[in-house]
Amino acid sequence: MRVLVTRALQDAASLTHALVELGHEPVLVPLIEVTFQIDALAALAAAVPGPDWVLVTSGVGADAIAVSCPSAWRRARWAAVGPATAHRLRERGLPVTVVPERFTAMALIAALGDLAGQVLIMPRGDLAPAEPVLQLRAAGATVHDVVCYANSEPPNTARDVLASLPVHATTLFSGSAAERLAAAVPAERRAELGRVVVVGPSTAETCARVGLHVHAVADQHTVAGVVRAIGTG
Repeated sequence: MRVLVTRALQDAASLTHALVELGHEPVLVPLIEVTFQIDALAALAAAVPGPDWVLVTSGVGADAIAVSCPSAWRRARWAAVGPATAHRLRERGLPVTVVPERFTAMALIAALGDLAGQVLIMPRGDLAPAEPVLQLRAAGATVHDVVCYANSEPPNTARDVLASLPVHATTLFSGSAAERLAAAVPAERRAELGRVVVVGPSTAETCARVGLHVHAVADQHTVAGVVRAIGTG
């Protein structure tokens, strides 16, 4: 099958490799371009050197920390949204102690237990929702919320997506990618996207809002879960 891969370039390798291993043909059209906010992270590392927790909700966030302030927060406890993010952190010598059973930001917060009086660092993308930060503060934590990367749209998105069609399946890993795909592909050509498979419920909700039909939501919110969902149903 030809499978449209819409992830940012630095995140696409694991998915494209898994698809090739199964005999599929990845069609790479990134809908996300990432820019690390190096100065903001470095400034926060200097201002808050000793937090209790660092919560990392994406692999891109892990990479941004590694580039911007690689020696920061070494004595803190680290929590990762899922196994892929935990793996990236552990590769950098950071001892991740919490990974939730469900790989979402809200599940990660629930897994931390009592946070009253705790100081937390929460690096995030510029398009990430505010709800997790609000919940942490409501739980009595002091939260230093820092934008560690910006998510922008690559040039010529519509041209490149339309040129790649038709495909047998399309993969989406974020709401922003879903929004850009919907903007790029007119309604009369959306059947050419094939089976639309999304990583989790929040991405599915965005798809519903922008008029993209979702055929499957990954049972685990991981690359492996998405790959499984491509071949089911």
